[in-house]
Amino acid sequence: MPTSFQDPISAFLADKTLSIPLGQVLLFTLLMTLCMLFGRHKLGLLISYAFVFFWGFIFNRSYFIDVLGNTSSGLYIYALSGLVMAVLAVTGMLRRA
Repeated sequence: MPTSFQDPISAFLADKTLSIPLGQVLLFTLLMTLCMLFGRHKLGLLISYAFVFFWGFIFNRSYFIDVLGNTSSGLYIYALSGLVMAVLAVTGMLRRA
């Protein structure tokens, strides 16, 4: 049974923790529920992306700095790619199919 691929991934994911404040989780749940109730699926996807980007980058910034070895280039690449993805998503939502 080849475990060479699973060992690095499971080791990477096994010792990680993510703590998100309950208020933010409740706000996310409320916004997503409202989007789904009113049929605003595209807005719901954009809100989900915004929360994931916020939680992944802003809230866990110190974790990323530790992982990247106190270099800021990785953080800039993460922020720039996230911004480009958000702009592409908004542009795609504004176009008529």
